[in-house]
Amino acid sequence: MPYCTTCGAEYKQGAKFCGECGASTAGDSAAPAQRPPVGAAPRSGSGPEAELWQGKPAGISDRLKGIVGLNTTKYIITSQRIMVKTGLIGKNIEEIELLRVNDFSVAQSIPQRILGIGTLTVFSDDASSPQLLFRKIRKAQSVKDILRQAVRDEKTANNISYREQI
Repeated sequence: MPYCTTCGAEYKQGAKFCGECGASTAGDSAAPAQRPPVGAAPRSGSGPEAELWQGKPAGISDRLKGIVGLNTTKYIITSQRIMVKTGLIGKNIEEIELLRVNDFSVAQSIPQRILGIGTLTVFSDDASSPQLLFRKIRKAQSVKDILRQAVRDEKTANNISYREQI
């Protein structure tokens, strides 16, 4: 794979622009095995991906589905991304990188408070799924805290700082 001469990021052979910095790759006709420039920033500063939390919907109907083996929704938070896996036969995986997360919200109705479950909504810059819902999860507030810390750690590792709109 070739590397961008501007930022050192790897890009696909034949790409016209670097996916990281947007620089033109027209002048990068060197051999595909060339190395990135010395001092180039690494792609991810957080190291290997680690699973931080995993869960399933925990509503009454979801618990009954779990007994029968039909509760196929799975929520996963890792040190680099958030995933929602659904489907019994055909699988659907929604994924958001932690670097794209903007905000979170937890909602609980009265029956959900009694059952100790809630819905966590993740707001992001992701074009395909700007909102990702973790429906009817146990201890939604503590899961939000785990996610919040993971987002802060990933953004710090990649030198991304928060800036207020002026």
